[in-house]
Amino acid sequence: MGKIITTGKVAFIGCGAMGEAILKGLLAANMTRKEEISVSLPTAARRDYLAKEYGVKTFSKNNEVVNDADIVILAVKPQMFDTALGEDVVAAIPEKATIVSIMGSVDLAKLHKIFKHQAVIRVMPNTPLAVGCGMTAIAPDDIASGSAVETVKAIFGACGEVVEVQESAMDAITAISGCGPGYVFVLIDALADAGVNVGLPRALAIKLAAQTFAGAGKMAVETGLHPAQLRDQVTSPGGTTIAGLHALELHGVRGAMYDAVSAVLKRNSELKGK
Repeated sequence: MGKIITTGKVAFIGCGAMGEAILKGLLAANMTRKEEISVSLPTAARRDYLAKEYGVKTFSKNNEVVNDADIVILAVKPQMFDTALGEDVVAAIPEKATIVSIMGSVDLAKLHKIFKHQAVIRVMPNTPLAVGCGMTAIAPDDIASGSAVETVKAIFGACGEVVEVQESAMDAITAISGCGPGYVFVLIDALADAGVNVGLPRALAIKLAAQTFAGAGKMAVETGLHPAQLRDQVTSPGGTTIAGLHALELHGVRGAMYDAVSAVLKRNSELKGK
């Protein structure tokens, strides 16, 4: 295990699937001690699970979890923003704390209407963070210190890749990497189903499909080659791969990706309007 990097006390407000992925990645990467992590959740069963599974302190009230926190991670759904962050909660957060928000449709301007004294960093991670292969974009505000930004980069960078971006890019990033694992899981499931359809056992088909996506992604990242170049490397003239690609084009797989991203951006706009 590597040396623990001091992040100070970390408080989670909410801890669903994405919050747990961050929590798991944080601990797996040895970034901080479990004794310095606190989680606030309204559901007793969920609190009991997280306490038993990860050894972290849990609270039922958001205003209690943030006491003395150095980093406050807002891991609630955007629709719960107003409910989770009442005046009592905001008043209890130390001015020294850095606010880290993973609420995709809540921008810095809206966050600063609530947090008038704390530095705020918007973060868009994805769930592969839990297995050390996350993709996280961060957009700090103008008052976040260099050390705070580096700490947040270290937290998420220990569990995958991190890019620092302008906030104007965050909505599009949400539609690509934030929601992207959902698209990929559907494609893995579909490819596995196709394998079962031609006679493969279910478990083998899933393993073949999942590892193929994992390996192809790794090749794209590590070689730095354009995806079209990598595609051409496995596409012989008149061969089997081009026949499969032709079928994908006929069924509009490429267009479906365009539509998926557009649908996310449309829904994002709707959520911002609420």
